[in-house]
Amino acid sequence: MPTESDYPQGLYESVVSRRLLRELERRAELRQQIAHVDEADQPHVLESHVSEAVLRAFAGRRPAERLALASELLELLEAPEETPVAGVRQLLSLSSSASPGKQGIDVTRRPSTPLAEAALLTNAPGEPSIGSELRHELATCDEVDLLCAFVMWPGLRLLEAELRDARNRGVPFRVVTTTYLGGTERTAIDRLVRDYGAEVMVQYDARRTRLHAKAWLFRRRSGFDTAYIGSSNLSRAALLDGIEWNVRLSRVGTPTLLDKFLATFETYWNSDSFGSYDPRRDKRTMPDAAWGPA
Repeated sequence: MPTESDYPQGLYESVVSRRLLRELERRAELRQQIAHVDEADQPHVLESHVSEAVLRAFAGRRPAERLALASELLELLEAPEETPVAGVRQLLSLSSSASPGKQGIDVTRRPSTPLAEAALLTNAPGEPSIGSELRHELATCDEVDLLCAFVMWPGLRLLEAELRDARNRGVPFRVVTTTYLGGTERTAIDRLVRDYGAEVMVQYDARRTRLHAKAWLFRRRSGFDTAYIGSSNLSRAALLDGIEWNVRLSRVGTPTLLDKFLATFETYWNSDSFGSYDPRRDKRTMPDAAWGPA
């Protein structure tokens, strides 16, 4: 964001406030294009505008003053029940007592990035790899959707323990992949179905659709869904130390993008461009040449 005394020419999407009007008066030599925000977009635009002001106000105050200010704001918003109690604390997990035959999520494992935040993972030294984050996500989610161009057994093996635990917990797991360029290995897909209980849809005809996306969606009944969208196929190098960029999304921080992810995934899942795969049914009918190395 520009500083208060520096508004160069260019594109903006800034709410016209008293402060901004003062700055625009100082830049009278520049033509201004100002438009009303559509009523449907106003909640999001105002929320972003106010949140920036609130963040600046909190950053410039002592801890006790921040709590008092938060309480005042919540009173103005007619939401006194949301006032923090006994300082600023967060609920981190809820879990039931262990019982025979019932396996719950491992609440001791958490992704490095807070569930409410977005992040960029680059597999850089000293930072969490996409592989380690996926293992923690799998250990703590209630549903999984994977859209991945190339699924390979060496990559799948890195997640083997978490995938087995997810199946034991009854976690639904949907996979959309492709035989495009022979990148996906039949062995990996067979194991996904047989060992980890995944439902798999495969795009066989690259002339119709060339699937090249790589994305995971982890849904949680708590509402703290997360997703990863980027360059990493399900391979060992991509998950550990390859030069891969993946953006982590959050239901709390980026809800619109999570909604679009799910809606688009459902479109693919129900498209006639993709066919269901079952090793018991399809292994004899699909030639090995359509897949990557066995």
